[in-house]
Amino acid sequence: MNARAPEFAAAAEQDRLVPALRAESALYVRALHTARTGRPRDIHALRIATRRMLALLEFAAALAPSGKWRGLARELRRPFRKCARLRDLQATRAHLRRMRAGWRGLRPLLDAVLASLREDIRRHQRRAIAGLEAARPRRTTRRIVRLARKRAASARPADGARGCIDRSRRNVRAACRRMRTGGIEALHRARVAIKLCRYQLDLAPRLGLRVSPGERLTLRRLQKELGAVTDLELLQHELKRFARHHRGQRRALAQARGRIRRAREMRRKRALAMAARDAIVLARTG
Repeated sequence: MNARAPEFAAAAEQDRLVPALRAESALYVRALHTARTGRPRDIHALRIATRRMLALLEFAAALAPSGKWRGLARELRRPFRKCARLRDLQATRAHLRRMRAGWRGLRPLLDAVLASLREDIRRHQRRAIAGLEAARPRRTTRRIVRLARKRAASARPADGARGCIDRSRRNVRAACRRMRTGGIEALHRARVAIKLCRYQLDLAPRLGLRVSPGERLTLRRLQKELGAVTDLELLQHELKRFARHHRGQRRALAQARGRIRRAREMRRKRALAMAARDAIVLARTG
């Protein structure tokens, strides 16, 4: 057996890591620039690009350890967080519009809620755009690529990325178990763990690792179900806020909140049934 095989594997993996970081950095910079429009699809694209970069940083930290990765991850998250409230409001508006098409008896109420959201969305859009315009993504991404390239000589063996994915799988399994007995916070934590694992699995082939397409698909479906629960929860919160200023519509509000509560519970049960299948994250990385 070649004693230098682990070193060659580490170098090959590092060789793949730097180009992957460069490619994802370009997508991230473009997404951040486009997100300055404040449009929902552009804000969503920035969130995806940020998560992909963060997933790659997890690999980088495993392959080329450095105390600087944590600070760089914070820099990546900063623009992401500037858009958090805007994204919540936009998701709520989109959900209300879909509901309006099917809930004819509640259309006047939903129209009133949509009108109340309009100014909030404009205000948070202005704030988010100002925050995004102040960001310096090229500087951050250059530092990321430079650090990965600089530490190539000290890269760990090729199983570093596999260990990173396996750790994410364990986190997903633990989060799914807690989700079955915990409340809404446990559900949110499970969703965060699933997102990271899913994006790592999506990016693993860029580093020459084989993953199960079925596992990636199942995680995507579970993330979608949990996202629907979160969106319905945001909508409940918005209706509560609306109710404080429109006490004359209590009956319609109670009816709407009852429907939303039932829809959320149905989605939650579906997500719990999916999460009960521990095998969703038991595949081996080749």
